[in-house]
Amino acid sequence: MKAFVRDPQAQPSPAAPPSLDTAGPPTTLLGWRTRLRQPPTQPPPPVPLPPRASGNEEEAENHPRVRYHADLGLVETTDITRGLLDARRLLLRDGERRHPGPHIAIDSDCRGTGKRTLLHHIGMGHQGRREKLHGIDDARIPVVCINAPPTPGTPADWSAALATFIGWDLYRSDTDSRPVQRMKDFTGPAVHVMRTAKVEMCLVDGIDRLRTEDLQPTFDFFDYLADELSLTVFWSGIGSSDILREARTARFPALRRTGEATPLRQRSVPTLWVNRLPPRSPEHPDEWPRALVSFDGRLQLCHHRPNSLLDLAEELYAITDGLMEHLTPLLSIAAQIAILDGTEAITPEVLHDAARYLDLPLPDDNKPW
Repeated sequence: MKAFVRDPQAQPSPAAPPSLDTAGPPTTLLGWRTRLRQPPTQPPPPVPLPPRASGNEEEAENHPRVRYHADLGLVETTDITRGLLDARRLLLRDGERRHPGPHIAIDSDCRGTGKRTLLHHIGMGHQGRREKLHGIDDARIPVVCINAPPTPGTPADWSAALATFIGWDLYRSDTDSRPVQRMKDFTGPAVHVMRTAKVEMCLVDGIDRLRTEDLQPTFDFFDYLADELSLTVFWSGIGSSDILREARTARFPALRRTGEATPLRQRSVPTLWVNRLPPRSPEHPDEWPRALVSFDGRLQLCHHRPNSLLDLAEELYAITDGLMEHLTPLLSIAAQIAILDGTEAITPEVLHDAARYLDLPLPDDNKPW
C-alpha cells in the first residue's frame, strides 16, 4: 500500500476549536473566546435510553440526553433582558465606548439572582457586535473578564489578574524549583498590551469581596485604566452600587463639604439591577411563568407535555424562592433523574428527589398545590 505523503505546498489543516471542558474559565482569554464563539447546543431527540444502558450506570449517565440536561443554561429573565438593553444604551455613545461615567454597577437584593450571567452577557454581546462589524481578529481583545481577588492588598494584584486573562505565565521556578512571581507589578506591560489590543471593556465580578481598606486603591487603579484606555468597567456584586458611590465620593476628602451645612452630593453610578424573580401576583403576573416556559421549551423528555412546568409553578417557587441559582440546577437534576429512572417527565416526586440532592427545602406536604 502506498503511504500518504502530504504535499509540502498544502496548507495545514486548521486545529479543532477547543471544547468548554478544555478551554478554561471565562477569566482566561481562551476560555472567554471559546464561550463567545461556541455554536448553540442542538438538543438530542427525545428517544428512550437503550435497554443496555439501563443496567450500566456509567453508560446511562453519558447518554447524550442526560449530558444535554446537565447544562440547561440560564434563561434571560426580565431584569437580564432590561439590563442588556440599558448596558447597550450606555455604551452607544461614541461608538459603544463612551458614556457619562466609566464605571457601571450590576447589583441585586441577594445572591443567586443572575448578576454574573448579566455581566458576561454584556461583554459577549459587545464583543459579538464588534466582531460582526470588523470580523474576527484575534489580535484584538475588546473585552477583559476578571474576578476580584479574595484579598487584594495592592493594585499589583489587579494587574496580575489582567495579565492572567491575557495569558501570561506569571511565575518562574527558582533554584529549588519553587514558583516565584516574575515581577511585583504587571501594570505597565498589561496596559501596553491592552492598548495595542484595543481593549474597550473590563468586567469585574465579586466587588463585594473587597475589604474596606482595598476600595480606594482599587478604584484609583481602575480610574487610571479608564483614563489610559478609554475603558468602561462593569462591577458585579451585592451592594456594588453603594460601594462604587461611596468610594468615588470619598476619593477627595478635602472636597466632601462645600460649606458647613452643605455636604457634597455623592457621585452618581449607573446601576443595572438583577433581583430575584417575584412570585406570580396581580402586580407581577408574567415574570415567573415566563422563566418556566423558557426552561420548559428546552426539556427533551419522552413524556413531557409542553408547558407542564406551569402546573408546578407554585411548588417550584416554594422550593427555589425565585432564585435562578436554585431553579436552574433543580430542573437540570430533575430532568436527569426522569431520564435515568424512566419517568421521562418532571413530576412532583422527581422534583422532590432533585431538591434533596441539592439540599433545597421542600414545600409543606400538607399544602395543596
